Amino acid sequence: MKHDAKSVDRDDRDLLRVIRFSSAVSLGLMAAFLFSVKQVTPDLKCEFSVGSGVAFLAGMAFSWLFWRVVFKEAKTGKTAGRRKGRAWFAALSVLLSLASGGAFAFALKGVGNEKLMEILQGTVIALFALSGVGFLFWQAIRFLENDSKRATEDAPPPDAKE
Repeated sequence: MKHDAKSVDRDDRDLLRVIRFSSAVSLGLMAAFLFSVKQVTPDLKCEFSVGSGVAFLAGMAFSWLFWRVVFKEAKTGKTAGRRKGRAWFAALSVLLSLASGGAFAFALKGVGNEKLMEILQGTVIALFALSGVGFLFWQAIRFLENDSKRATEDAPPPDAKE
């Protein structure tokens, strides 16, 4: 099966669209759900409203913009463009983190102090666990990239005769 440059570029674009779309929908759903939570204890009560829809759209928009900046940053070769891209990336990262934390805190309103401490302990444990998994993924990707570079460097040129 032959892969030409156009096919690979189209596959990359399609993959980026899937990543952007799935991330945007996920973050939008999370924002809408957390906005719609009205009571946590003793029962979970949600009320979907226009605000839930606005939260969904805002979450989608921020996520889509975030990934657009991330993928544009990878393509940019200019120093000034990369600096501007990194500033956007940092600003959007902080904004998304604050929005996620704010939505989480907003959903916990009305929770008693005893339950709140249990929830916060569980959240901290989950953050450490997810950080560990993220670190392992990062190390695996670095290993695979380095292995791929070594294999490419060791391989003979395509037009070389053996």
